[in-house]
Amino acid sequence: MTNSSNSDEFYPAGSLNTASYDLRADLDRKFFDDPVPFYTRLAKSLATGYGVLELGCGTGRISAAIARLGIAVTGLDLSPAMLDQARANYPDIDWHLGNMCDFDLGRVFDLVIIPFRGLQEVTDITDQRRALDRAFAHLKLGGALALDLMDPDLRYCLPEGDPDFVELPVFPMPDGIGRPDSRLRITAMERTNDPLTQRFSEHWRFEEIGPDGDVRRREEAWHHLRWITRSEMRLMLELSGFISITEFSDFNGSPPRYASNQVWMAKRPD
Repeated sequence: MTNSSNSDEFYPAGSLNTASYDLRADLDRKFFDDPVPFYTRLAKSLATGYGVLELGCGTGRISAAIARLGIAVTGLDLSPAMLDQARANYPDIDWHLGNMCDFDLGRVFDLVIIPFRGLQEVTDITDQRRALDRAFAHLKLGGALALDLMDPDLRYCLPEGDPDFVELPVFPMPDGIGRPDSRLRITAMERTNDPLTQRFSEHWRFEEIGPDGDVRRREEAWHHLRWITRSEMRLMLELSGFISITEFSDFNGSPPRYASNQVWMAKRPD
């Protein structure tokens, strides 16, 4: 069995985690709200010529769905490995390697989106503000920002964390990695919480499993996120200069509801 671990980067090149990202995202869309129709509807109604910028674009699935509508899309992500997949799968889209907290593309957009809780991947509150400032700077006058977050259930944000393990359904091995007769087992391990910084860290295990259940390869990684309360999010948007701030609990426009999703829309003033 091969063991590997990378605690500094959650999506390293050649990892089981990076290769299986789209498989897990498709599973999430079956059990939870699917964000793709929401963002494509917004793009269709708001893009009038300046195009759409996706921050934290990952492997590019949402950008690709928008591009299929004939709308110009630009994607930016911090992970070279994820962008490599995006470029391989959707070579005609404009991809950029960069940090959403510190970038300048030299142009503005009709719509900036931060899907899949991407702002929570930024684990420092000052950097979260910087990301919103950068989004604001890349919007045309009257342009819109849309993003989604997890609304924290504070019962699960206590210092003791969560020691329970959750094993996901076994996946087929992603193309181009592992042996053809292998399967992929993913386990969400323990979670630690820091209520002072609102930072939580999830321990994940990825295993290539042979036909007899033997573990051929194992990787472990920590995923660091920061939870954001609703009042805090609204204040950050206001401090970044946004107006017409609206908030929902899902991608269908339902009113805010505790421990659900946070779905936000805001405008740059005309």
